[in-house]
Amino acid sequence: MKNILTIFRRDMAAYFTSPVGYIFMIVFLLLSVGLYITSFFTFPVADMRGYFTNLPILLCVFIPAVTMRVWAEERKENTWEMLLTFPMRARELVLGKFLTTLTFLALTLAATITVPVMLAWLGNPDNGAVLGGYLGTLFLGAFFLSIGIFFSGLCKDQIVAFVVTLFVCFLIFLLGTTFIASYIDDVIPGLGSNLSQLVGMLDHYTAFTRGVVEVADVLYFLVWTALFLTLNILFIEGRNRPGVRVTFSVAVLVCVAIGLAFNWLTTGQSLGRFDLTEDQIYTVSDASESILSRLKVPVQVKLYITPKSDMPTGLQQLEQDIEGKIQELRYRSNGNIEFQTVYLQAANVLSEGLDMDEEETEDEAKSIEERMLDKGLTPFGVQATKGDQVTQQLIYSSIGVAYQAEREEILPRIMPENLPELEYRLVNTIYKLTREKAPKIALVAPTEAFNISPQMRQLYMQMGQPIPTTEDPYETLQMVLEYEKYDVERVELSQSSPLPDEYDTLVIVNPREFSERQRWEINRALASGKSVVMAVQNDEWDYQVTRDGTSVSKRDQNPGVNELLEYYGLKVDTDILMDVNHVPLQIQSSANPLAALLGGGQTVNVPTQILVNSSSMDQETSITQRLSAVFYLWGSALDIDEDELKKHGLEHKVLMSTSPDAWKVPAAPRMTQSMIEPPATREQYPLMVMVTGQFPDAFKDAPRPAWPMPQPQPGMPPPPPPEDEGEAAPITPAPGKLILVGCAQVLRKNFLQAANLDLFLNSVDAVTLGDELINVRGRKPIDRTIDRPSDMQRRFWKVVNYALMNALIAAAGILVVAWRRQARNAYMREYAASEK
Repeated sequence: MKNILTIFRRDMAAYFTSPVGYIFMIVFLLLSVGLYITSFFTFPVADMRGYFTNLPILLCVFIPAVTMRVWAEERKENTWEMLLTFPMRARELVLGKFLTTLTFLALTLAATITVPVMLAWLGNPDNGAVLGGYLGTLFLGAFFLSIGIFFSGLCKDQIVAFVVTLFVCFLIFLLGTTFIASYIDDVIPGLGSNLSQLVGMLDHYTAFTRGVVEVADVLYFLVWTALFLTLNILFIEGRNRPGVRVTFSVAVLVCVAIGLAFNWLTTGQSLGRFDLTEDQIYTVSDASESILSRLKVPVQVKLYITPKSDMPTGLQQLEQDIEGKIQELRYRSNGNIEFQTVYLQAANVLSEGLDMDEEETEDEAKSIEERMLDKGLTPFGVQATKGDQVTQQLIYSSIGVAYQAEREEILPRIMPENLPELEYRLVNTIYKLTREKAPKIALVAPTEAFNISPQMRQLYMQMGQPIPTTEDPYETLQMVLEYEKYDVERVELSQSSPLPDEYDTLVIVNPREFSERQRWEINRALASGKSVVMAVQNDEWDYQVTRDGTSVSKRDQNPGVNELLEYYGLKVDTDILMDVNHVPLQIQSSANPLAALLGGGQTVNVPTQILVNSSSMDQETSITQRLSAVFYLWGSALDIDEDELKKHGLEHKVLMSTSPDAWKVPAAPRMTQSMIEPPATREQYPLMVMVTGQFPDAFKDAPRPAWPMPQPQPGMPPPPPPEDEGEAAPITPAPGKLILVGCAQVLRKNFLQAANLDLFLNSVDAVTLGDELINVRGRKPIDRTIDRPSDMQRRFWKVVNYALMNALIAAAGILVVAWRRQARNAYMREYAASEK
């Protein structure tokens, strides 16, 4: 160990007593950090995966530049033979030089600390994923360093050592990419996929950047690093022995064979892993284990997939990845999952006709693929590379779930990009298949995209013109709830379409001109212990794009619910809400039909297009705990009267708020420039609140209101007045739940995706079923979008990342040079004095 430290100190001093080490570090920082920061402030996200994605390519160049001089420099300086005459073993020399280069790489990576510090200051990064990325980079760097040191020992010239190492590192990197593997597979079927698994490093490295440390991935890097260091040791030890070339060639072949054999044995095997991410998102959740352990009988799970040999190159690991996830769930379910893989061929569906014997029935003659069609299981197209062309290939990749006598449920299109959601999709399906009764949702949502006032309706009728109709903006809500196995009944909350007699949760989206009777129905639901989810939209905005610019005008929705909410201590504010943290929208221009045809348009960036990031959400409540950014378009703030809520014994929790840089302006028919200019004083406003407790009866001493008189139709006799409904049944008091959000645009079908969809499902699940499914749904990576940094913040962090560490490194280099010069001058003065 002493000899290793001696070599380490000697070589480390060589790096930092010359400009070479400092130049390498500065260039690496400028390239790696500079590339990341250049695009960071355009779309600020507290995630370093983009940074780590670029590192393998940079290391392919940086590492050969560092290692080319390890042994070649010794030859150049004529210190090679002298170094080998030292009383040191070859392994001590090699390990000392390897430890030196690895420490230099670690110091260089440590200089990038400004990036995670910036992310932690501006947002909420997943520190486990950041740590995993750095750990993976060190393992990859060690692997490349061992290659570089090996070729530096073989080559007498530094440039040759650099080029050969560069080629080998790039080769190992490229063999792991889907593009190169697909290209090789097209020439020799199966070769590219096998080389990608046995030699390519990209999949092993990518696992670290997600925050997952697989033992097999760690061993991949350690084994290959040890093999190249062993070859370097063997070369140094046998440099002057007779027959060294043959012996060394055999050693190279043996080491390569050992590495490939090890990779082949560990491919597809999980030897253990450590999930470094927050909330262990790549590990089966406790909620999933709880749901699965309650199964009365095992559930049958079948993977319907195309055989690996017929899959496109980029999807040949899909079966292995799916089976690994299901087997993990099976283990955590205490055997309550019975798993089977069924291989299907899309060609069997496409083939025309069937060869049937006379004695065969039609069902017996059907292929399994055709029988699956009856269950709704169909192949789907994916991109596949064939030669120089990209084609479509039909494959199967779906999961069937069956429980007792229930019809098999099909989870279609299981692909690598949605594998993080596989646990939720499976557990959610199993959970809802095993329920005795599906919970019932009463959905109240308008079927027209915009509000037509009664006066305008009357005008259309008098003119004999049909009332304008539009697409149902909330039809997707009903489809989503039904897909989640809820029993959904869409009602208009009127005399002709009242609330059902029995339901579990009342969902009210974008109420328009609610009457006293409709408010009475909502109050009755809350006071009797029902759960209510209400999304209210005060205003919508019309964008008119002309040659002179964009005109933004307001269209009132008149929800008519504040009269009830104020009784409890809540109100949807009628002022216009704006926030510095907003996003642009692209609007199609009627004045430029060509741009609309080509998918272009004009970008409108006004502060009513609010983006709510996770930093403004309650992280202790399951509903908003693991949400990414929510697009809160044209929403309103909530006024919360805490004293009034306490008077009624109601508890509340704010689930979502604006950024601290929000402001309100009085309602106006058109948006002006003065309205969108941020004022000097800004604050944070609540956007979503959950209220629980015994809701008071706001109509306790009042008679039940009658339904509004129906509107007459042109050319038809006046409708009869509402019938007398008799006495209303008395309310049986029970604690209820109310979730109120001041925006319904988040639930329109145009925006019902990603976090907006999760927000809706979490809200309904929380008040209807509890938190278990929400906790399972949250087990996936989230978009950690950062609130829009101010101009001062952007300038500050750009200076820190571009200049601070580079300046410190340069200053350290200058100080070392000055110190060495002073020491040399002092020595010369002492020498001159001794000569006298």
